[in-house]
Amino acid sequence: MTIEESGFDRLEKVLAATAKAIRIGDLTAMAGLAAQTEAALADMAVGEIGPDVTQDRVMALRALAERNAAGLLAAAKGIRAARRRLAEVMAARAGMQTYDNVGNTQNIGGPTGAVKARL
Repeated sequence: MTIEESGFDRLEKVLAATAKAIRIGDLTAMAGLAAQTEAALADMAVGEIGPDVTQDRVMALRALAERNAAGLLAAAKGIRAARRRLAEVMAARAGMQTYDNVGNTQNIGGPTGAVKARL
């Protein structure tokens, strides 16, 4: 006879796996883990929490969830910074547009020829 894993136990495992995925930047794994977290939370009905779930376990789980939240915020900040930097690089690639003394636009800088094809 096997003992079925409780929702709390599954939530602990999923949050630990999420922490690892955050640390290594595995965005693909995080998507699946989010669904698993939701499923584990849904399984945790009010009366289901057993006697093996102590206050210490709940506090440890809460601390892990808070660390995961902070890690996800930091990851999102890093992704936004990378996107901004990529936009800057793409803008620099195109050169700069300015106006001459009669009001016509002209491009200054920006790669041409073989260098442009590589970027």
